[in-house]
Amino acid sequence: MAKKFLAAIAILVLLPFAGAPATAAPAKVKIGIIYDVGGRGDNSIDDAAAVGIAAAKKKFGLSDLDVRELVTSGTSFDRENRIEFLVKANYDLVIGVGPSFNEAMTFMSEKYPESQFAIVGSASVESINVSCMNFRSDASAYLAGVMAALNSKSKKVGYLGDASDENNDLQLRNFTAGAKYAVSKIKVYNKSAGNTVDTELNYLRAQNVDVLYSSWSRNGTIIGSLKSIKLIGIKPQQFYLDSKAANKLLIGYVNERFDLAVVDLIGAAVSGQTITDLVDSKNGVFGRNYTINNGGVDLRATNANQTSVSAVARAKSAILAKKIALVK
Repeated sequence: MAKKFLAAIAILVLLPFAGAPATAAPAKVKIGIIYDVGGRGDNSIDDAAAVGIAAAKKKFGLSDLDVRELVTSGTSFDRENRIEFLVKANYDLVIGVGPSFNEAMTFMSEKYPESQFAIVGSASVESINVSCMNFRSDASAYLAGVMAALNSKSKKVGYLGDASDENNDLQLRNFTAGAKYAVSKIKVYNKSAGNTVDTELNYLRAQNVDVLYSSWSRNGTIIGSLKSIKLIGIKPQQFYLDSKAANKLLIGYVNERFDLAVVDLIGAAVSGQTITDLVDSKNGVFGRNYTINNGGVDLRATNANQTSVSAVARAKSAILAKKIALVK
């Protein structure tokens, strides 16, 4: 891995940096974006990316001929086939929406090392020609802990993660730190779920948990299973958060700006550049980290009490001023 990372660094110095002044823009730019299953209308990451496409077209004067939109059926073969189609059609940048494109992007980026790719919502593709647009979850989880603790009457809050999510531990530790920052004697319970959540929620309910921060997003059954537990969720991944049933329980949500990432990618492509900030130094991943510092991630209140809203604002300011150290 160390040799691979050093090799990537050596190549990186030859690539234009997205933050540098733009040189002469290419006469014509062709950008392809592949939505995850469902495409537009999914009330999730695809719709969020589509907002970015619309904004980028307006900002950079692009037409439907400049930006081509495709939708995957979800199989590995289909993902690879659609990426390869765009590469062979000489698209300057091929974007995949969501971490489900990790495997296909890894394979295709190695097969076509001269092409440029990007994946929105991932930090897992270790290829120098793939821009990973990653949303950091440490600060948002910390702020969610503050909000949860100050909205809990039982002083018992919960974290529900996805069993397949490698960021579970990081989110849990920061959520716990944020909760204890707000209420020192708060008790935090956690569970990770697979395809269903009933068993995990029954456990949390038995502990008298009354506010839950959840990163689990496999389906909308969680809303009916929550009963009276208040929820802090994550958009746009949790498509069910806009339902009437969810609105009764939702007190806040982490907002990850998929639209901003898409605008940044298209803007770089229009300028003839790539986004190659260091995302993960250990594994040699490049692209961009979105955080509360650059506005790519934030915690928004819906029905949270005013005390918690004020406390979240103070905690956010303290994190930005580096007066609060996040858990690594």
